[in-house]
Amino acid sequence: MARALQTTNDASLMHQVLTQLEATLEATNSVVQELLRNSEPGAAFAAGRMKSLPDAAFFAKGGPAERGVDEPILMTLAEDAELELPMERLIALRNERYQESHPRYWAIANFDLHSSKPRMFVFDVIAKETSSYLCAHGRGSEGPSDDGIADVFSNVEGSKATALGIYRCAETYQGENGYSLKLDGLEETNSRARSRAIVVHGADYVSPRFSQRYGRIGRSEGCPALDHLCWFPRRTEPVRRIISIEN
Repeated sequence: MARALQTTNDASLMHQVLTQLEATLEATNSVVQELLRNSEPGAAFAAGRMKSLPDAAFFAKGGPAERGVDEPILMTLAEDAELELPMERLIALRNERYQESHPRYWAIANFDLHSSKPRMFVFDVIAKETSSYLCAHGRGSEGPSDDGIADVFSNVEGSKATALGIYRCAETYQGENGYSLKLDGLEETNSRARSRAIVVHGADYVSPRFSQRYGRIGRSEGCPALDHLCWFPRRTEPVRRIISIEN
């Protein structure tokens, strides 16, 4: 093709070659987009095909290795935080799809709570402790009220809203918001987490000082953003957790 372009002055032939090249690129792009749609983490779950996703690195090894040991610990911790039902969902999904995974840390974001309240609950199976942190919801979840309450949830591109459902934690990276953690949505309600770039990251608008000044923390573009001070800015090893975002 390159030789033909270099040795001909025939404008019509050049136009024909470029047209064919454009058609080829469009066809290739269509194939790639279809592959991406079919490989969305939530697609297998939504279709009822309960199978593990290909990222074997997800299988966390920080918790007790013995089967069933972590479950009563998690349920006790969740009961104290009044989050028994979402914890049951997390455990059931882990047992169904990721039987080899036993994370030390599990997390639930409770968006029933006002954004000025710590509502990201992190459960440490080894220390048998629960920590809670301020956590932002998406600006699209608040609607016109601007009152610190998340009322609207969406999985739609461009909605800037939080999507409910169970997520798995994947790769960490350094981005424009510093140390960040990618998320994969495991349900139909959050299956576009990757394409929407929904990640855990630190944010200046998530802090007690911001909350005291405005009566609420700031809003994200849909990400569960946390206070920089409670996040992991110097961490080099991936933090593997299962996160459930509930309302």
